[in-house]
Amino acid sequence: MSVTLILIPAALAAATAISAAGGIGALTQLGRDDEVGAAGEAAAESGPRPVEVRTRMKDPDLLGDALRDIGATGVAFDGDALSAAIDGVELDMRRSEDGVWAAHFQRADGRELAEAEAAELVARLDAAYALRVQQTVAARIRERAASAGFELVSESRDDDDTVTMVLDVKDYA
Repeated sequence: MSVTLILIPAALAAATAISAAGGIGALTQLGRDDEVGAAGEAAAESGPRPVEVRTRMKDPDLLGDALRDIGATGVAFDGDALSAAIDGVELDMRRSEDGVWAAHFQRADGRELAEAEAAELVARLDAAYALRVQQTVAARIRERAASAGFELVSESRDDDDTVTMVLDVKDYA
């Protein structure tokens, strides 16, 4: 008897990219409602509006590695805060009480960050994070298979980074 495990980061990244884009849109719409002051003047004249989005990422080490994987520089942790720079965007992240990181993006040149740019950056980061999670899970499966009564028979990786592991159940008869 064998068990096949398939770890697919692309599917996770696609689902999150869609929800992240929706979340950015919702945050932006809320921000637009707040831009009009009591006198009816648009706050947009006072400067760029930052874009913020909540992520599903929790592990700070994997998050730091994923940021570096997509080209971030100056990745620095300070307790529940993280900062980095990527593609002309300053990224500040704060970890909530439930351990989830919220990302705040602002262009280094002071111009407003477009929603599409923020969504694309979140999708890239999420895909890199998902790949790091996948690698960690695969390593744990390899390490623990024998002690759990399994033997790793084969492992393959597809072009889209899908990992397929086939495990045989050890015969104790």
